[in-house]
Amino acid sequence: MKIGELARRTGASVRSLRYYEQQGLLDSTRTPGG
Repeated sequence: MKIGELARRTGASVRSLRYYEQQGLLDSTRTPGG
């Protein structure tokens, strides 16, 4: 799932989700394309 889709589904902002990822609260998997 892309971060924009997650933001829409949860009502959180993309900026907040990226912050949570940096803090280790969210685990993400990156594809070779980004």
